[in-house]
Amino acid sequence: MYSTYLCPTEEPVSSLAIKRALLTFDRVLIADPADRDFFPPQALLFAMGLPSALAMNMGPVRPLGKVSGYDNQLDKVMEEVGYARRAGLVDAISTYDLSTSKGLTIGLVPMGDYPLNPQFMLWAYRNIARDNSALMAAISSDQILTSHSREQLLALGATGMADGSINDNPELPLIQGEFASEELRPASSLIARARLASVMKSVGYCTAKQLVPSFDNPAYSQVAHHMVGRATKVIDRMSEFDPHWTMRSQALKIAHDEYIDDSVLQNLSIDDVVALRTRAWGRQAEHRDAMLQSISSVAKEAEAVGDFEREVRDSIVAYRATFDDIARERSALKFQVSCELLQAGGAGMTAALAGSIPGVLTQMQTAIGAASVLVAGCLYTIEKIKDYKPISDQLVSAEAEFRDSARFGMHNFYRGFKSSHRP
Repeated sequence: MYSTYLCPTEEPVSSLAIKRALLTFDRVLIADPADRDFFPPQALLFAMGLPSALAMNMGPVRPLGKVSGYDNQLDKVMEEVGYARRAGLVDAISTYDLSTSKGLTIGLVPMGDYPLNPQFMLWAYRNIARDNSALMAAISSDQILTSHSREQLLALGATGMADGSINDNPELPLIQGEFASEELRPASSLIARARLASVMKSVGYCTAKQLVPSFDNPAYSQVAHHMVGRATKVIDRMSEFDPHWTMRSQALKIAHDEYIDDSVLQNLSIDDVVALRTRAWGRQAEHRDAMLQSISSVAKEAEAVGDFEREVRDSIVAYRATFDDIARERSALKFQVSCELLQAGGAGMTAALAGSIPGVLTQMQTAIGAASVLVAGCLYTIEKIKDYKPISDQLVSAEAEFRDSARFGMHNFYRGFKSSHRP
């Protein structure tokens, strides 16, 4: 069974988000409150293309801001879920050894076990951060920009070295669009960029560590869906020229949803939540993971596919027979499971998932892989592509470098039930 990493945001993770995740995943990992940067800052010179013989922390690369009182609020949440922490089900982790950021190093850059290529991450970030639609996605479904004062928002806009001019590459532009206060445009731009970087880092880190990224804030989920939508358009277009990618986006036609009544879950103690992790829950999760894995594997092997839709429907029918027991056990939570093969595919499916029914904990399933999402979804804009062969080669290389599995899932954990029944 897979574990999850809750994508860090400007606000500390909520106990409700942890409870939801505990009912879906084996373990729940959250970001150490000190782990706020895009990649180790001592790697910036190397990421910019300079020789790797010098490592020096010149300041944050692309940090993620914190709301006032973040650390104290997180301490209270960790105390609330203490039972699950002591059981080893919840843990705070850092994506790299923070101590490696101190001092000057001559020789190889100390990465502190950071699993991603900082050169790729820097230039992929700088590319997508020039896409105004990506910046707008990062603030269009927001809980923070609408709930904090102007002074608090201005304080959230943390600056980073990755945003300025680098060599002949100009500094990143401010977000375009209507703002009630022009004074908030720079801060909103910084917040949007930080969210892009946080999602990119979470997706890449989860790929390297065989985790599933989860998003507890709609703005961050919108960013993830925007990246997948960009990547899917590129893959769809490449499939016209390269059969390697023919079936890649087909797995996006699979929508796996789980429904839980948040108002009931909110009132359960963490002990009660852990008690719901029964044998029936374990069996259902194993069957779910196996079903999604098999469908993604079929979608990646175009030459082996006979009737894709028939094979998928057979897998879904077999899976549906496995969750009667867990549905009975969780009846008080109004728990429901839905797994469908939809007509919308590719980029259309990402749009459908992004606007899912309130109350849904959606797993977005794609066979194009997380590495492809980062490469095709961040580096390339489909309107500017002239030659697909180099892109195909780079994507194949990225899948090999990331050791990308056939399965890449993303979960949304931010939606709450609007009523006592599914709409």
